[in-house]
Amino acid sequence: MQIINSLIPIFAVIGLGMILRQRGFLTAESTRAFNRFAYYWGLPLFLFYKIAGVESFASSENRILVALLAAAVLTAIAGWLVTTLLRIDPARRGTIIQACFRGNLAFLGLPLVLFLIDDLPAELFSNRQREALEVAILIALTPVILFFNVGSVAALAAYNSDTEAGFSWKRMGTSILQNPLIWACVGGVMAKYSQIPHASLVFGDSELEVFTAIQRTCSIIGASAFPMALVGIGSQLISVSGAAHWKASLLPTAIKCLLCPLLGLVVGRLIGLSGIELQVTLILCACPTAVSSYVLADQMKGDGDLAASTVVVCTAFSLPTLAALIWLTG
Repeated sequence: MQIINSLIPIFAVIGLGMILRQRGFLTAESTRAFNRFAYYWGLPLFLFYKIAGVESFASSENRILVALLAAAVLTAIAGWLVTTLLRIDPARRGTIIQACFRGNLAFLGLPLVLFLIDDLPAELFSNRQREALEVAILIALTPVILFFNVGSVAALAAYNSDTEAGFSWKRMGTSILQNPLIWACVGGVMAKYSQIPHASLVFGDSELEVFTAIQRTCSIIGASAFPMALVGIGSQLISVSGAAHWKASLLPTAIKCLLCPLLGLVVGRLIGLSGIELQVTLILCACPTAVSSYVLADQMKGDGDLAASTVVVCTAFSLPTLAALIWLTG
């Protein structure tokens, strides 16, 4: 039942995006607009109001972060070792390495785990516990996504057809500091521990709760992030070809969808994760390679065709993989 209630809706919306793009309802320009809105407004406001409004943080917060980050780092190292041992063309190594560890956590993994948390039995998990777990995951995602960005750039700078051409570490640092997800989390934590949640304005006999108004505004905008992003993923997937290098895509796909959650399981067990905390950690580890990895590989003179094929193949392979994980850990 978890598979039907949680996984199918995610891929159904992605499929809708593919249909809309194929029939000309969406274009490359509208897809970019969808993605930009979801990334710069929808998801940051969702993160802000969720973190600012939570009553207490979960004790598992640091452990989920450690497991996700450790799995990502170990998977990146595994990708480097495998490509080196197999003597894969250096021009392709950076593309493969980043595809091995850079998962689509924000727009595919996050809505999936939120569905799973929402389906937890009420007699075992209170609303407060669910909210605390959600925020623990939100806070854990930000440094992991930051590692994805830095690690991908480092891999492609080290291995591409024209190493570091047109690339600036200063520009990358500025980009990281401008990351809206980081500032949304920082702002949410600051708001939580400030007087904003308790502030109010009096108009005659009426009283306006400032934070309630802010929270509801953010919730309306934040609610649009996931459908827009998932439709955008589908639209982007239909626009790239997975046929040209599908055989070469099997290696990073296997590492991303199989080895990464296995490493997450080992680390998670070692640091004491279990139950729903371990389940959501493994699911996030098994998320397919992010579409943005293709864009970055193309910009940094990696193998754009291989990156595109990997995104398509990995996304298709992730459906049965994620279904198996939900079934085995549910």
